[in-house]
Amino acid sequence: MIAIVAAVASCSSDGTTDTSAGASGDVAFALATCDALRGFDNGLVDIVNGSVAGISSIPADERPDQLVAGIAEVGEAVDAWEARIDSLDLPDLAETDELRRQLHKGAADAHAELDSQSAAWADLPAEIPDDEVQGEVGIWFNTIEKVMSVSEPEIFTFERAEFKQAFLDEPHCRNVIQQFVND
Repeated sequence: MIAIVAAVASCSSDGTTDTSAGASGDVAFALATCDALRGFDNGLVDIVNGSVAGISSIPADERPDQLVAGIAEVGEAVDAWEARIDSLDLPDLAETDELRRQLHKGAADAHAELDSQSAAWADLPAEIPDDEVQGEVGIWFNTIEKVMSVSEPEIFTFERAEFKQAFLDEPHCRNVIQQFVND
């Protein structure tokens, strides 16, 4: 049996997030950034889950193409994310340009990870036998985890403690930024 990757989401019951009018600039910045990252990550999880759903029940000679198609679809999602970064509706703070730079770097690193896995899968056999499906799917799940991880901004590199704390305090930021302790 193949386990399906689960996305950890922090949303209200109707799928939206609370952007209370009284939120400070730092809090609004953290919420906007992390909501966008959460949407990106959830999209990646949907792609990987779709690319492996029922993979054990399809013919062994169709399995490699299904996995490779998943990588291509994730590549398109990373392209779309990178194109969206400059248009994210972020409050105008001193940290905005650096955060966008980090997000662009994360997208480039995500592409590098996908390129690495694509190169590894270029040598996939013409068939993936039943006893090797779980291993190949595990590799695919690990690849997506790496793509999401390298896409996470490093908020701990910023100077202002209040800015960093806003990310730590925002539940939507869990698992979409590099975790840290605010000294």
